Amino acid sequence: METYKMNNDVFDYHFEIINDGNELTESFCRKWDIYSYCDRYNEKLKCSFVGMVVKKDNILLSFPKHYHVDKVILRDEKSKVLQDMKDILHIIKRARELYGVEPGQLTDTIPIDAYQYILTYYLEFGLYHRQLRDTVKGYKGHINWHQTINSIRPLLSDGNFIYSPFVVNCEYDESIFITECMDYVLFDFYNTFQTLLDDIHPYKRQFYNPIFDEYDFCIAKLQTLCGRLFKDYERLLLKSLIRYFQWKSNRSKSSKFLTLYFELVWERMIHMYLSKHTRILGHDYEITKEEQSRKLNIIKPDSMDIGQREAGEKSRFSIQFDHFFKTCTSKKQPLILLFDSKYFTNDVNSFNYKQAFYYYYLRGKYKNAIIKSALVIPTSGKRKTKVHVDRQHIDGLYIREEYINLKDVIDCYKKSIS
Repeated sequence: METYKMNNDVFDYHFEIINDGNELTESFCRKWDIYSYCDRYNEKLKCSFVGMVVKKDNILLSFPKHYHVDKVILRDEKSKVLQDMKDILHIIKRARELYGVEPGQLTDTIPIDAYQYILTYYLEFGLYHRQLRDTVKGYKGHINWHQTINSIRPLLSDGNFIYSPFVVNCEYDESIFITECMDYVLFDFYNTFQTLLDDIHPYKRQFYNPIFDEYDFCIAKLQTLCGRLFKDYERLLLKSLIRYFQWKSNRSKSSKFLTLYFELVWERMIHMYLSKHTRILGHDYEITKEEQSRKLNIIKPDSMDIGQREAGEKSRFSIQFDHFFKTCTSKKQPLILLFDSKYFTNDVNSFNYKQAFYYYYLRGKYKNAIIKSALVIPTSGKRKTKVHVDRQHIDGLYIREEYINLKDVIDCYKKSIS
């Protein structure tokens, strides 16, 4: 397959901007080859991803919900919006390094994880070099008497034991192929995406083998090598090379780096933000725009069973809090902060039964505690707080809605992982 080479000047591309959750037309999805990354409700298509799609000299950037971007035409505008997307993609990439690739990730997305492992191997060990050793049954080569005696049943002839065939040692000089595969991938990725993604290592190609236009052949040969005598980290290298060539052979006319699960990214980012931007005020809390000098040890607890069960019996139901913090007030009274991250398109418009249940569960466990509960939601505007439900005069239930500017959260998280 002929690989499409991108122009050196990405700012000459046509840019299109959308947001996760936007309603899209059939023709738009067909044009960008993104049907698999959209949800269909009542015959309407909605974007369900965050990331970048590159198709010839066109770029589609899908930003998160509540990430406002103006229409871009000028070169400086394109530079700014592309850097914004690079920052988001960097966060997604780091999350995958820590937590693994999300479930259901489709095969036509750019295999950043595979490239990253190949690059890490290269930076630590250089290009692959090793002569492979194996044993086979035959008569050519150096006889491995230990394996021959232990695995071949001998024949008795004139009082002598005759072994046939022998187990002989053999060597495969397959390291050259693996070396050239690494060389191809490191250069191909750098040459293709150097202007579109950060964290790409510059690389100058050393070998020029036309066999790398035959992706299926490369995959088959690497899969064969994977069954040989490799160590775990070498198998991972081969699997990463296979993953990259599988992506190359996909025949897709577009390149995609995106996630269908930005709500998980939002949860991790807001966890960091709350830890750094929340301060305790007596029996309450405040989420501040400026970072606090004292970071709160907010945690995500393990799942907890909520039903009664016999010894050794597994509970049918469990709960897990997103963001939990427990301390004591100056009067030694337990104070609990319970935040639940929500990645909504609009403001909350229905009662959140789950957060209410969390409150009653905690109230039963910590009878004398002060419990402060809130839903945490991204916004493109200024930070604001709303009352979600107030039953303090009845049973103490009080849930807030905390709207926090998404770009502020991204900036905070970006600084933490850089």
